[in-house]
Amino acid sequence: MNDAEAPRRGSFGSSLLVAFGWYATLLAAIFVGRAGVPTNPNRDCSAAFDCLKPQEEFLLAAIIGAPVLAAMLLTTLAITAPLARRAPSPVLAGTLAASITAGLAVLAGGVWQAAR
Repeated sequence: MNDAEAPRRGSFGSSLLVAFGWYATLLAAIFVGRAGVPTNPNRDCSAAFDCLKPQEEFLLAAIIGAPVLAAMLLTTLAITAPLARRAPSPVLAGTLAASITAGLAVLAGGVWQAAR
């Protein structure tokens, strides 16, 4: 009688892969952009981290930023579940989850800076 099916929703796993793909894209863009900047040949290397290569800077930032990234990934994991049930596609759910998490991270960083 009624041939209209309920709209198909995206799966949680696919939505999560899309969100993690956004993080991988962002990290790769930062690495490529930073690695492409030429260094000044007349640098003063008297301070501790003044003469790092761009790859070494990225590695140091990855070590320091690992707890932040872990918190963002856990937040994305928690946000993706309800979004995957409501969004019509995994791409939309994953993109929204990554965007909301990034917004929360920026807000938390702003609160942290204001508290200092």
